[in-house]
Amino acid sequence: MKPAYNSAMLAGPLSRCGEFALSASEAAYREEHLPEFLRYVRVAFCCAVFLNLLFLFSDWRFYGHTHFYFAIVSRAVITITSLVCLAASRGVRSFRHLEFLNIAWSCLVIPASAILVSPHTDIALLVTFILPVIFYLVIPLPFRWTLFFGLACSAAALGAYMSSSPVPGTGLGLVIGMVMSNTVLALVLIQSSRLRRLEWSAAQAEHVANQELSERRDVLQKILKAIPAPFLITARDTGELIQANDTARQYFGADLLKSQFQIERYIGQSDWAKLDQRLRSDGQASGFEARLHLPGGSARDVLLAATDMVVSGTKALLTVFVDITLRKEIETMMEKLANTDALSGLPNRARFFTVATAEIRRAQRYNRPLAVFMVDIDLFKRINDAYGHDAGDLALKEFAQLCRTWVRSQDLVARLGGEEFGFLLPETDAETALALANRLRAEVESMRMDKILTPITISIGISEVMAGEVTVDAALSRADQALYAAKKSGRNRALLYDCATQASNIGVQ
Repeated sequence: MKPAYNSAMLAGPLSRCGEFALSASEAAYREEHLPEFLRYVRVAFCCAVFLNLLFLFSDWRFYGHTHFYFAIVSRAVITITSLVCLAASRGVRSFRHLEFLNIAWSCLVIPASAILVSPHTDIALLVTFILPVIFYLVIPLPFRWTLFFGLACSAAALGAYMSSSPVPGTGLGLVIGMVMSNTVLALVLIQSSRLRRLEWSAAQAEHVANQELSERRDVLQKILKAIPAPFLITARDTGELIQANDTARQYFGADLLKSQFQIERYIGQSDWAKLDQRLRSDGQASGFEARLHLPGGSARDVLLAATDMVVSGTKALLTVFVDITLRKEIETMMEKLANTDALSGLPNRARFFTVATAEIRRAQRYNRPLAVFMVDIDLFKRINDAYGHDAGDLALKEFAQLCRTWVRSQDLVARLGGEEFGFLLPETDAETALALANRLRAEVESMRMDKILTPITISIGISEVMAGEVTVDAALSRADQALYAAKKSGRNRALLYDCATQASNIGVQ
């Protein structure tokens, strides 16, 4: 079972001998490579058995010499030790166990090998310098033990080779050569150890990074699936769909299965041009309102957030749609409630004044006439007293319905309060306004209702908006004075406000 790794363990520094300075990192490295070390050791043990059995036949040339018997014993020790250690390696479950096994093998093999090189032969000299290589580079042990057994093997082998009389004349040279050989082997060991550990550390760091990336990707995928808003990632140039959450699939339906998904098809060219301009200048756009035309003909209002990004080397566009259709419907309804009279369904007083201000500005900018009416239902209290408030409400509703059908497209009629109504007539001078008022008065007089037996009449005061006026208040005040005069002079009249006479009875019917 592989040990657990963390970033702190894998980033541990290396010591001068090429091993990890942190014991936890070194232990993790050794346990990770235990199967590989076991293969090396078993190969070494098998080679030791094979070579010693092979050289056993070569040693028969020393038969009858004292060295022959020592060689037979030494090779037997090496062979038996290697076989026993080979069998024991099957039970190794940790690097610590392997370390004990290699130490035991080295302690028995080094003395036996030293005896084998005691004859002054060319092969013995060659073996004297080759034997330390096995302990430096083949047998996996911690650096301190590797260095110890490498030096021990060199000293034992060279000492055994030089122990016979007479001492060779090149003895000093052999010692210097052995020192140089051990120095080179130690440096090679350090360099090899360092490179292997650096490679392993980098591989493990990559593994940890990939694992963390995979975990974060899984978390991101879960978050994206949980997002209730449609979420899309598309290729910037081709429109190819790269990723979409379940909400987007439900929102756009089968269109997401197409090879290309062009967002501009759904929000229109005009909105797309504005969005694309913001993306090109800022790289992102948020709070962008658009009208989304979905498959099947339905339309939804959305708040769109988009940002440019790169996915696997491809320029992509990340887009999130927040459906605000209900919010827009509520806003429209609230705006309508705020600007509409609940009983009559006509615009209310606030709406009338807002529109009037804009119309006054337009009329003065283009030097065009603008007239206003003040209309009051005559004797409305008597209707309520005689027929009840329901009948009074019906009268208001019927009058409002008549006004909606009577006014021109550019006109505005609003209920200002009670039985009073205001009319705003753009592009209308005083004379034309008076004619329109008398037409309205006549139509109301001819109107009949089931619950009200007597005819309904209205009185109308008319005024033009004067030059320099920025609000409709003054014009309404003049129209109200004309209305008062119409009621005072007998009702069912339309009077035009005259600045000279205050109210003249022009066109009284």
